[in-house]
Amino acid sequence: MRERLLEILRDPKASDAEKDDAVIELGENFQDAETVDMLIKISNESNYDEMIKASCGESIGQIWLSTQHISYEQLSELKGIAFTEAISLIKAQRPDWYETFLNMSPGEIM
Repeated sequence: MRERLLEILRDPKASDAEKDDAVIELGENFQDAETVDMLIKISNESNYDEMIKASCGESIGQIWLSTQHISYEQLSELKGIAFTEAISLIKAQRPDWYETFLNMSPGEIM
């Protein structure tokens, strides 16, 4: 199933809505480091729509919250709306993680 979702993301004929759904499904069904890596890569590629990038950030945040494991290094790799979505979830649900990240990277948070 993961390969099929990745095919949708790479398919130039797939609509942005299909790609967005694929990102959400990846985040819901594959809560592992490999999926987080893929979602970060997608979120940082310029050819993806902002909606898709936002879903990547949200999915990454949800994976970290579900597994109770965050990578501050990976969080700092996120850009733009993907970062905003991930950090918003973390701030709301794990303020301790948010505070740790703030202390690690002063001046970089909204």
